[in-house]
Amino acid sequence: MLDLKRMQYLEAVYLYKNFTKASEMLHVSQPAISNAINALESELKIKLMVRNSKNVTFTYEGEQVMGRITKILELFRETESVIRDLSESAEQRLRLGISYAMTQQIIPVVFSSFLQIHPNVQITWNEGSMNEHLDLLRNDALDLVYNGLPTGLAAEGLRLIPVSVAEVHAVIHPSHPLARLERIPLQALCSESLVMMDTQSRVYELMSEEFKKNKLAPRIVFNYKQIACMADMVRSSRFVGILSVGRGEQPIGCEGLVLRPLWTPITFDVGFFMKDSRYLPKIGQELVQYILNNARLKNAGASASLSQDE
Repeated sequence: MLDLKRMQYLEAVYLYKNFTKASEMLHVSQPAISNAINALESELKIKLMVRNSKNVTFTYEGEQVMGRITKILELFRETESVIRDLSESAEQRLRLGISYAMTQQIIPVVFSSFLQIHPNVQITWNEGSMNEHLDLLRNDALDLVYNGLPTGLAAEGLRLIPVSVAEVHAVIHPSHPLARLERIPLQALCSESLVMMDTQSRVYELMSEEFKKNKLAPRIVFNYKQIACMADMVRSSRFVGILSVGRGEQPIGCEGLVLRPLWTPITFDVGFFMKDSRYLPKIGQELVQYILNNARLKNAGASASLSQDE
């Protein structure tokens, strides 16, 4: 009947539709694979595939069986990965996606203290936008993401962990007339040349929704992925940049420029998200808890400072 070896043989043949390529992938002789599958078909009394000289075609019954075998092997490999990860001798690795607009919220904490506690941990960083990271996460190319949190259908199948709140700001040259305002009306932005965050970002989604809701047509001259690039365009061309800013933060790269929130605040949750159905490496779980604890301490300190001022 079914065992791990036979399922692996079937998976390889199903993947390549060819016994020779399957045997090369598994480093097993072609007759061994063929004999094992023939024996399985005989025992199950099911014709799993039709063979010819060039390729293999799976029958309806074979497709149904393979749909279940694929899930079993995925679970088996994930379980192996979990066991390796939980081993005391395991090399701790984490593939982390992070927003290019939010690096200062997390990277200094990670390098100044977290990695000192975990000196053998290897974190692979991927800077990008929310929707880019969603695709990478769903394709298992990332373990964990710190970015604007997705909502609605985009959040299905994900575990969301809010950490903080970001607010959209306009980035303005000090000599620009809008710099005299405390808050910027959305209508005023439409008469300016805007340097907007890239089209895959949460900020772009929110701003597009607001413009559409108010029947406004912005003039976007550039979509950026580097804050320094946006800041240079604001300085040199007097364009108006659009940026998400965490509460109490001064974005690196915007020194000497004026940041102003919008007249009607546009805010969104920032935090971690991961696939709900996929195991998060132990070091990822520890990082999430570490950042949450750090955020609580930061908020408690800010509250205490506010109370003393009052």
